[in-house]
Amino acid sequence: MWSTRGKKKKKEKRERGKKGDRKQKTMANSTWHYTTSLMILITVLLNSARLTVGCYSRIFSFGDSLTDTGNYLRIFGNVSGNPAARLPYGETYFHYPTGRFSDGRLILDFIAEEFELPFLPPYLGGKSMEYFRYGANFAVAGATALNHSIFKKMGVPVDTRAGFLDVQVEWLKKLLSILCPKSDCREIMENALFLVGEMGANDYGTLFNAKVPFAEIKEFVPDVISTIASAIKNLINLGAKTLVIAGMFPLGCCPAFLTAFQTKQVEDYDSTTGCLMWLNEFSEYHNQLLIVELDKLRDLYHNVSIVYADYYRAYISIMKSPAQHGLKETLVACCGGGGPYNYASSQDCGDNGFRLCQEPSEYVSWDGRHLTDAAYKIMAKSVLSNLYSESHPTMLCSRRQQLRASY
Repeated sequence: MWSTRGKKKKKEKRERGKKGDRKQKTMANSTWHYTTSLMILITVLLNSARLTVGCYSRIFSFGDSLTDTGNYLRIFGNVSGNPAARLPYGETYFHYPTGRFSDGRLILDFIAEEFELPFLPPYLGGKSMEYFRYGANFAVAGATALNHSIFKKMGVPVDTRAGFLDVQVEWLKKLLSILCPKSDCREIMENALFLVGEMGANDYGTLFNAKVPFAEIKEFVPDVISTIASAIKNLINLGAKTLVIAGMFPLGCCPAFLTAFQTKQVEDYDSTTGCLMWLNEFSEYHNQLLIVELDKLRDLYHNVSIVYADYYRAYISIMKSPAQHGLKETLVACCGGGGPYNYASSQDCGDNGFRLCQEPSEYVSWDGRHLTDAAYKIMAKSVLSNLYSESHPTMLCSRRQQLRASY
């Protein structure tokens, strides 16, 4: 009896020991799984936090003076007719003129900063692979979307030196032969961010200056949009996978247009912003056609991210609530030739006798046609916020991050 009880006790003790071992192993396994899951979660969160930066190896940009970082300067040089070649242009941020039509940075510059890339160099400023290591800017102040031959046929004067959108796309093709001479450029194109626009303002401005009737100018909008769409198709055919297409500013809020079409008819002006309503409606018409065209392109190219940058909405937001953004003056240019809007077509910012404000950071408009560093910064934030809120994984960005993380 005793020996049997002893054996039973020993057996029960061994079983309790085994149960304890199993419990410890279960706890250890649970701890391991918990720790592993926690590490995975932390990794995912860290990766998610980096989705908006470091996703693109290059930026390629196309457009006009809202985007030009020095190509106009290379074409026209330091001549008296080139205001961006002299101070006070560039005074706020760079402290010297860079060829940018602003007192400082442009929307493009703030986007480059957001994606941890250096400021984009002008295409006409270099020829080496190293110079274009992080991309290139093909935008030229004064560039039109439409081919200049269209204006010539109409007898409308246009400065051909500034070029047009198709010329900028051809420049990209030449650059690609430098960047990848012995192979296709698929990797470069797929990992680059393409910014197109704003385009069209110079087309319409050229026609307005030539006194073309407004009804006829409006008929040109579909042609301008078609030209932009054609350029986008060319970029996609070259391998572009991520494109941001900018809409037009509200022209009716620009001091240059407010001066040119100034009227005593109070009903022509928006009571909230002071902008000319018919010109803003025209800008919206351009943007509406552009949005429709971009939708068509998305249907054609399912593997490409095409994102609309709503410059109009960002600009109007500032005009409606300037104080909220730290701005005070919305309709008067900081630098110009005087008058109610401090703008005169015969006297550019920097010309003899020009008037310069004390605090550019409090102004929306820099010279009547372009914005200040402060306003561009606000607009860039608005555009980027809009891009992130859309159903794009930062335009293929997160997809690339996931692929990299899996290697």
